[in-house]
Amino acid sequence: MSSEESRDGDAQRAAEPSPKRRNPWIWVSVVLALVGVGLLIWALTLQSDLNSTEQQVDELQSQLDQGKEAGSTAASEAKSAYDDLTAELGATQEDLAATEQELNDAKDAQAKAEQDAAEAEQKAADAKNASEKAGAEAEQAKAEAQAAESKATIVVDCAKAYLSSLGALFEGESPQEQAAAVREQLAGITADCKAALESA
Repeated sequence: MSSEESRDGDAQRAAEPSPKRRNPWIWVSVVLALVGVGLLIWALTLQSDLNSTEQQVDELQSQLDQGKEAGSTAASEAKSAYDDLTAELGATQEDLAATEQELNDAKDAQAKAEQDAAEAEQKAADAKNASEKAGAEAEQAKAEAQAAESKATIVVDCAKAYLSSLGALFEGESPQEQAAAVREQLAGITADCKAALESA
């Protein structure tokens, strides 16, 4: 083959378009975006549960206050009725018996109101515990999100280091001569990245 034909062949190969290389940063960005969206949805769900629990605590506290007020009012009204009836000069024994029955009924009502108040207080305590648990879970989710963000940053930095090291293959005159040095750099980068991910 003549030197002219060889030059024509080299020119034809140079004119052919090189295959497109896919940019790995697009995939890394997509994965990081998906992770970020997932963590955001998780945090919003936990926040919604926490708000719902706090609303239940407020409602139970309101019920507790109403129960205590009802019990105190019933006892006060019963005592007042008893004092008024016994103070009347013409009160009969039958009236006194009826008044005592009303007083007993009022005491029963007070006891029931106190029991309801105790149950409402227990519900409020349970709701408070649930709220604290939800808050702890939200804090844990936040910490996990921060850890995931830190690891994502490490992954991006490691990917940049890999790409930079691989680019050194084409800086010298012969890629084969650069291979040993690049291989050593890649091993060092791998060890550093592994240590950083384990400590994150």
